[in-house]
Amino acid sequence: MTIRIGRDTTTWLFLLGAVLIALLAASATYISIRADRTFQAIVEERATRRHAADLLSALQDIEIGQRGYLITLDPTFLEPYEAALARIQPELTALESNETSAGIVGGEELSGLVRRRLEIAAETITQAQAGTVEAGRAIVARGEGRAAMDRIRELLTETIDRSDARNVQAIDVQHRLNQRLQLLSAVGGVAALLLIGAAVLVLRRQIAALRRAEEDMRRLNATLEERVEQRTVDLIAANQEVQRFAYIVTHDLRAPLVNIMGFTSELEAALKPLQAYVLADGAPVSESDIRDARTAAAEDLPEALEFIRSSTRKMDGLINAILKISRDGRRELRPVPVDLEALVRQSLDSVQHQIAETGGEADLSLKVSRIVSDRLSLEQALGNLLDNAVKYSKPGRPLKLSVTVRPEGRRMVAIEVTDNGRGIRAEDHGRVFDLFRRSGAQDKPGEGIGLAHVRTLMRNIGGEITLRSVEGEGATFTLHVPTDLRRVLDEVKA
Repeated sequence: MTIRIGRDTTTWLFLLGAVLIALLAASATYISIRADRTFQAIVEERATRRHAADLLSALQDIEIGQRGYLITLDPTFLEPYEAALARIQPELTALESNETSAGIVGGEELSGLVRRRLEIAAETITQAQAGTVEAGRAIVARGEGRAAMDRIRELLTETIDRSDARNVQAIDVQHRLNQRLQLLSAVGGVAALLLIGAAVLVLRRQIAALRRAEEDMRRLNATLEERVEQRTVDLIAANQEVQRFAYIVTHDLRAPLVNIMGFTSELEAALKPLQAYVLADGAPVSESDIRDARTAAAEDLPEALEFIRSSTRKMDGLINAILKISRDGRRELRPVPVDLEALVRQSLDSVQHQIAETGGEADLSLKVSRIVSDRLSLEQALGNLLDNAVKYSKPGRPLKLSVTVRPEGRRMVAIEVTDNGRGIRAEDHGRVFDLFRRSGAQDKPGEGIGLAHVRTLMRNIGGEITLRSVEGEGATFTLHVPTDLRRVLDEVKA
């Protein structure tokens, strides 16, 4: 009897173990299938998010290329424009055809807006290429393209946000499924050890994949927000810069042009008495005509020609200044290790004799010795600031010039150039960096391009220039320079 009971117990235990293993196997299979589906949903949502982000990035590149070409007529702006144009339709098609994901917000509206935005961009560029640049700029000024782009950005941002929310939900479901599978594995005990072992291996792989997916999603989220925010800021700054630049160039080039037009009229007026005298063909010429002809030849014509010559020289200088800044903006940057002490001392040596002539002195304080940057840009920027300090020193006061190099956070270095010269009025602190704008007494030669050139150089390498000054006491210009230009260029490429 005892043996029979033992056998019955063993049988029941065996049957219980078999049932338990079957339940574990069935439950594990069910949970694994759901986990795979959830994971696939995560992958598809990530694809939707990526296509939406890439489509938004391509449209922003279209906008930047279009505006850059309309402003400068530089064909190099069409290269990123054409590259972005080739990316838009594949990204839009991939976004619309993603059946597993919930897809995009306002699909038909988005497609129509994208087509209209591309039509507007193409129309403005066609106008510019045909020689009617103002017509293209007038299309931009209407604001239809900007309104379409704002609505596209809203739709794609909402698509991305919804995709992120669905991803978070799917990850939460996946975690709960994993917890249930672990519980079933623990209850199975020794009888299901091999099965649990296999399930745990699969489980760990899925957890690792989920963690990687979650981390990728967070990184992509942060990167996208950063890129969108930075590009928005850059676009606003670029638009403001373009508006200021257009006004300055129009105003400063118009003045000599008006002079040329006015003195051309003077030439025409002076030509009439000369014609009356020279083309008389033997007819008697009055004393008044002779007197007027001599006055025109001796005074009016030379004076008008000299004023026209002066105006054309002025226009030529302004155009050359614009071309200089444009060339520096297109120059290929070369990140190399830069010894800051050697660079600053070399720049100070170049103005040392001028400082000595005033009875002044220069000193250097260095807390950062090396960075990786474009050496030529730093040399030109620093040299310009030192030349300005000497040029605008206060008469009768020995020039005291100091250069301080200090860290500014983990990724930036500040190069401060301080002098005790004339200083700059508070209301001129912003405008001195504009092209062709100067401050204070205009008793020194110059076109007003130096500080504008320095600002262009700094922005090209991912930096900036700022000013602190009190009129009559001196000025401090600070170059904010990235410690590693390679990182800046990598981020721009990304």
